[in-house]
Amino acid sequence: QRDVLATDGIASALTGLDERSRRIVQERWLNVNDDGSGGMTLHELAAEYGVSAERIRQIEVAAMKKMKKTLAEYA
Repeated sequence: QRDVLATDGIASALTGLDERSRRIVQERWLNVNDDGSGGMTLHELAAEYGVSAERIRQIEVAAMKKMKKTLAEYA
């Protein structure tokens, strides 16, 4: 049941983000293989979005803060 709550919480938190933020979080943290490999780097995402790696980091931090608030409801 805890896995279901975690999955539901993450899904809910992701839907609260704008599309760009959601894609950045997904591509950076959720597209990871079982062995921990995968997931795009800040520089890879920066090249894809045409912005600096620092800007990707800022978007990621803001998205994580917003997700944390949503996930607190599931705790």
